[in-house]
Amino acid sequence: MENCALLPSMSAMPSTADTPAPVSRPLALDDAREILARIRQLRGRHGRVVLGTGLAMMITALGAWLVSETVVDFLANLPWVVRLIFLVIGVGGAVALLVWFGIRPWRQRLGDEAVALLIERALPAFRSRFIAAVQLSKNPDEGASPALVKALVAETTAMAGTMDFSAVIDQRLLSRWWKLAFCTLLVVGGLAALGDSKTWPLVQRALLARTPVPRKTLIREISAPQVIAVGDSWRVAAIAGGIVPQGGRVTLKTASGRKQEFDLPLESNPPPTFARTLQSMQESFEYRVTLGDAETDPVKVKVKARPGVSSVECQQIFPVYTRLPARRRALGDLKILAGSRLALKVRASGAMKSGEIRVVGADREKIVKASPLTIDAKDHAQLTGEIEVPAKDVAGLTLHLVDEDGVESRGAAIYPIELLADEVPTIKVTWPDRREELLTREATMLIAFTAKDDYGVARVRLNYAVDWVEGAPHKTIDLDIGTALPKEISRRFNWRVGQITPRVEEGSVIDYWFEVLDANDVTGPGIGTTEHMQARIVSDAEKRADLANRLSDTMEGLNGVKHGQEDVNQQLGEIIFEKPAGK
Repeated sequence: MENCALLPSMSAMPSTADTPAPVSRPLALDDAREILARIRQLRGRHGRVVLGTGLAMMITALGAWLVSETVVDFLANLPWVVRLIFLVIGVGGAVALLVWFGIRPWRQRLGDEAVALLIERALPAFRSRFIAAVQLSKNPDEGASPALVKALVAETTAMAGTMDFSAVIDQRLLSRWWKLAFCTLLVVGGLAALGDSKTWPLVQRALLARTPVPRKTLIREISAPQVIAVGDSWRVAAIAGGIVPQGGRVTLKTASGRKQEFDLPLESNPPPTFARTLQSMQESFEYRVTLGDAETDPVKVKVKARPGVSSVECQQIFPVYTRLPARRRALGDLKILAGSRLALKVRASGAMKSGEIRVVGADREKIVKASPLTIDAKDHAQLTGEIEVPAKDVAGLTLHLVDEDGVESRGAAIYPIELLADEVPTIKVTWPDRREELLTREATMLIAFTAKDDYGVARVRLNYAVDWVEGAPHKTIDLDIGTALPKEISRRFNWRVGQITPRVEEGSVIDYWFEVLDANDVTGPGIGTTEHMQARIVSDAEKRADLANRLSDTMEGLNGVKHGQEDVNQQLGEIIFEKPAGK
């Protein structure tokens, strides 16, 4: 029987994919062990042959793909998508060849009968003895004489010892494919040597790198933004290597299909940099840079609207000391108490990457204070944040946004801020009513005052100094007013002058004054002060004389009031009883 290639013969004979091989069992006779060993040997050789053939096919296919793609890419500067298709077809096809012609038949291992059939076809001298010996030995209980089976196995074993089984597994296909793979590797190596420094960049491009096609002129680096805002200028710069041309060009193709070409002049050297700035870009486009014989792949540039604010909700959070609840404010009416915080809830025009609240001064470009906005994890167009309004140098509030492409907002509205200062608390002494009082050394002086503040009085202090001069130190007594922080408070206080240490002597003058403090712990505290009043230390006699004089003054005042009342009564009577004129 004429020998034929392995793979075609495999398609014509039964396999495990067509007819399941019977489960192998030990041969019934010990004499069949040599036959079984021969079958195992040929089965292993068959597996190595099909794996080697599949590997050679894969190497050949990979070499053909690499050569064809690099050559075509060098000549035509293939786009990235086309190179991706080349890669998928080349590498995918090579792997498919390995799997289909190597791994798949290797995993579908030949059964004993299939190997015996190959032996019968390659060695006709057996005249069906080999396969009969295998089948009868595996099924000794199917009516055959044990002696006959034993004799057949012995005869077959004897014949096998004298025959050459090398031709059973056809290796001609394996040899042909490895010769082809070797030739492919020679071609790849020759082209790689011929390409010299151009080879590695072309291989990188075949593996989808964005390396430019190697030319006499090399484009070493391209610098240009890939996302800009509508109306912005766009600058492209390219650094050249190798043979540097006199100039280059940049070709644009807009989203609407319009093509434009611009010169790319040499801007600086070294390094040789070609650059151009295009003004007021209005729509997205893609561009190519050409320098000498080198050209880049098309690069897309996205032109989009700047991020903006769709809506803002604003709340004023008052300082804690005011004890006022948060209040919603309109952005056009930001009359803010110094030290307050503004809580903003911002709805942007699209998904944002970051945002910032900015407080600006009279110079709108000068940022007085800034605070970041927090982006909602589920909705990137929703931002929230707070900022404390400084106590001075504040003119307005604005928002700065950066979208997910890095485009920043510009020319945002500035909302005016009018700072409202916390008014200083006031205090008035209601007693004594004279600026100077006369006291004895052991006297107790009644003092009364009324203090007011718009958000609450926190402390009242009595300051005093004996024989005080400007700049001299003084002592302080904190008056007990409780902790309720009332907006208005009136108190009376008995000041025991006799307990002042060191004791005051006759002739001494005590200067005293009040201070009132509010609870402002942000920009304050605010402090209100009375004028200085005096208490002069006198003897008992002088004090009695003073009291007598004050009593005399009081009586005179009462007499004056009495006489004045009498005069009023008299005038009123005259008016009542006066006759009208002409009667």
